[in-house]
Amino acid sequence: MGMEKRHLVVIGDPRKMAEVPGRSAQLVLTSPPRFEGGGCEKCNSPAEGFGNYLQNLQLVFDECHRALGEGRFICVNVCESISHSCMCPAPAHFAILLQRAGFDYRDDMIWSKSSHSSPYLGHILVMRKGRPDFRKVSQKERQQAIFDIRQAMRGWDGRSVLPGSICEILIRLYTYEGETVLDPFLGDGATTRAAAGLNRNSIGYTLDYSALSSLRRSSGIAPHELEVIEKEVF
Repeated sequence: MGMEKRHLVVIGDPRKMAEVPGRSAQLVLTSPPRFEGGGCEKCNSPAEGFGNYLQNLQLVFDECHRALGEGRFICVNVCESISHSCMCPAPAHFAILLQRAGFDYRDDMIWSKSSHSSPYLGHILVMRKGRPDFRKVSQKERQQAIFDIRQAMRGWDGRSVLPGSICEILIRLYTYEGETVLDPFLGDGATTRAAAGLNRNSIGYTLDYSALSSLRRSSGIAPHELEVIEKEVF
């Protein structure tokens, strides 16, 4: 008998993830939305707008820390700048929020994403909760964890915030089969699809029903494996 898989999609606010018990996730993998206010407090945007953006992200990262198992990792994909009109360093702001939540900085994976107008850099901040509790990793698993990010991006259509192949690599790198991946900003569902293809469970939060429609059409997720919870959004 094969391993039973479960993919939960919550249509609701990730600032309160009551559906996720403490320490029940083995990896958080997510791409938070960019700030839409036009800039930060040092630019031409009202300081309170950017401050609210950071405060809301802090609440989400605090919940991620609660939900993540001891010694496990959070990977946050973030653009190099705050917004399209502000070149203040978003990764620095995000790293501070994650540290305040209780995570320790481990790595910053930089990748190049080209748009029609100009190329820009993406950062995958890798941070850890507490001390690692992984079993001893075999030499074979170490070799499988080595990857070229340019190779991983081949075939990427640019529609997802993060290429599905990179999601797969990070999930392989930081989890084992049967474990659970949490994405508080599910977007188009790339994290869930990648987890399903690698025999992991997943939990995702979104306010966009289009992600749910996309997952229901996915050939890698059986209808009985997908559970949906709709919450009242305040």
